[in-house]
Amino acid sequence: MQIRYRMLVFKMSRLASQNKLTAVQEIGFATELAELVVKEGIAERVVQELFDDDHPQLRRIAVNAIRRTGRFDVPGLQSALVRRLSDAEPWLRHDAVWVIQEAAMDGGLVRAGLRRLAGTVQLPQDAVRAKSNPGDALLQAQVRARQGLDALLKKDAQAALAALRATLATFAALNQEPYGSGTIGQMNLARRELQRRMARRALSSSTRLTFRRVEGPDGKAVFAETASTARAGQANEDGAGGDPS
Repeated sequence: MQIRYRMLVFKMSRLASQNKLTAVQEIGFATELAELVVKEGIAERVVQELFDDDHPQLRRIAVNAIRRTGRFDVPGLQSALVRRLSDAEPWLRHDAVWVIQEAAMDGGLVRAGLRRLAGTVQLPQDAVRAKSNPGDALLQAQVRARQGLDALLKKDAQAALAALRATLATFAALNQEPYGSGTIGQMNLARRELQRRMARRALSSSTRLTFRRVEGPDGKAVFAETASTARAGQANEDGAGGDPS
């Protein structure tokens, strides 16, 4: 059964070395190679032999063949894809990100590779620009890398929020303070509560200004300030003012 694989690789290599391998043929070879991977279980061999091939077209065929099979548990696949994120061929970088997204891969090396590839690309403006320039391979790869990286960061934020909610729910169920007695956190909570009480007390006893309408020296209506406090209720009018209208 390995003869079919060897013959297919030989055919692809000959066409690629002669610069006669077209894009349509690449798709056909990727489909045929994916069928061999499924039937003969040679996914690991494809990753080891073709992902680092000297010719970029063979590397791209291998990457797309693995993506078509959905066999993402192949040993060494993630590290091979990380290497392809810095490939000299932009379309290969794009396809490597594509496989990483479909396989839901994550990790420090994956994120670092995606971040380097994305560069200064920003969403959504660069995604619109990429849609208008479908032939710009580097831009397409950078936008896909940014989308993949943002998805991983969003997943982290959602996980952190879920953990925080679970912690708060646990404290609420136990009816306990989030900090132990005598800890710095507990003392800060007490201090903030004391500050809130003092602020409410100061607000309730503070002087408030109201205005009443009086007759001015020229007979025209003017407004005069009257000081009052919330503690005293309705303020008394100042005797120095004019007659109320």
